[in-house]
Amino acid sequence: MENFRIESLEINKIGAFEHLKMDFPKKTDPEKAEIHILTGENGTGKSTILEALAEIGKYKIDNSEQNILLNKLIDNKSLINIKTHPEKHSTSFSFEDILQINISKYLIGKDIQTRIDNRFGVSFALFAYSGYRRVNSSKMISIDKVNSLFPDALHGALSFENSINTDKLTQWIGSAIAQEALSIVKGDFEQASRYRNNIKLIEEIIEEITNEQVRFDLNVNTMHLNIIFHGQRMVLTTLPDGLKSLISWIGDLVMRMSKIGWAFDVPIFDRNFILFLDEIEVHLHPAWQRKILPVVQKLFKNAQIFISTHSPFVVGSVDGAWVHKLKKEGAYAVLDGEPVLSEDAESYDTILEEIFGIKERFGNEIESKLDRFRKITKEILKGNEENLEEWNAIITFFQNQNRPDEIMAVIAPQVHQINRIRKQVIA
Repeated sequence: MENFRIESLEINKIGAFEHLKMDFPKKTDPEKAEIHILTGENGTGKSTILEALAEIGKYKIDNSEQNILLNKLIDNKSLINIKTHPEKHSTSFSFEDILQINISKYLIGKDIQTRIDNRFGVSFALFAYSGYRRVNSSKMISIDKVNSLFPDALHGALSFENSINTDKLTQWIGSAIAQEALSIVKGDFEQASRYRNNIKLIEEIIEEITNEQVRFDLNVNTMHLNIIFHGQRMVLTTLPDGLKSLISWIGDLVMRMSKIGWAFDVPIFDRNFILFLDEIEVHLHPAWQRKILPVVQKLFKNAQIFISTHSPFVVGSVDGAWVHKLKKEGAYAVLDGEPVLSEDAESYDTILEEIFGIKERFGNEIESKLDRFRKITKEILKGNEENLEEWNAIITFFQNQNRPDEIMAVIAPQVHQINRIRKQVIA
């Protein structure tokens, strides 16, 4: 059976777009997840694209929660078209559909819900997360009440703002640890291992990203969930924001996938799902930003992942991901060329200039002096040495920086050229 995937998206008069047509090419490596990276300055509609794509998977609408696309509709010609494989799940959302939250349009969702209700199991699922969501600490309730927290493992899974229920996540992890301990006391080590496996998976994913050992631990005295990280035992509320962010969406993803009734009994790494990540690198150190996509790309080979980012470290971290660059053109946003394959061998300078359009490499003061240096250099080359003293002073300024080698390497050709010309003139 072929994996479910989204093939294309068309947006008309929504948010930053007057009209947008995007195609999503297939992955080049069958042993890795298919990744699509959305880049562009603020206001170019990266989040809108993710929100529009997520519409196709919503299967149960909570009327108390506002549809986030409502405020982005421009007029009654607003439209979303999504083409998928298998094609039976392709669908269109008109202005009226989004405005009225027309449940009959959510074809995938209806199929998933029917399969859950009739215990057929599901063959694929969709999830959405934002980097701004973080897990909080909560106290463990009695184990026999935990299962009542999960009547529907997919409810809210495509709400970027509310997909993570921190109480459910901490209760689920704490319950698994407690039940593992009880199983060990009873001598049922096989059952204990089953309780621990999913928790261990979360720990291993986070360890691979952070390069630090991570362990979840239930304090039996306070009944609060703790984390052992970097050799220290901490409650969740005192963890660094970056670690909270990772635990929140990775933990929630594994929790939901473990609770879904899948049609096929396959390992969690082999399951077919679509993952939408909106600026998931927020709060993360660049060293961790470089690890997110390589880890999920390698672990979840049957996933299709759409991610928006402002980070060159995320873009430059993977080989074989499709990069879709957006730009402003007049009042609206448009695609800036065809999607290109990322190359993890590219330098960050290349990524900054070619993907993000940033040519500056230093801080504002250094860049300002570099700009002045280049202008004076042009004058000197034309024979005007009126500002030669200032030119030399700028060079001295660069030489006196804490790390002058990189700056001097940038201006070395001009310095050599001017010195050579002036020696010839003097001679």
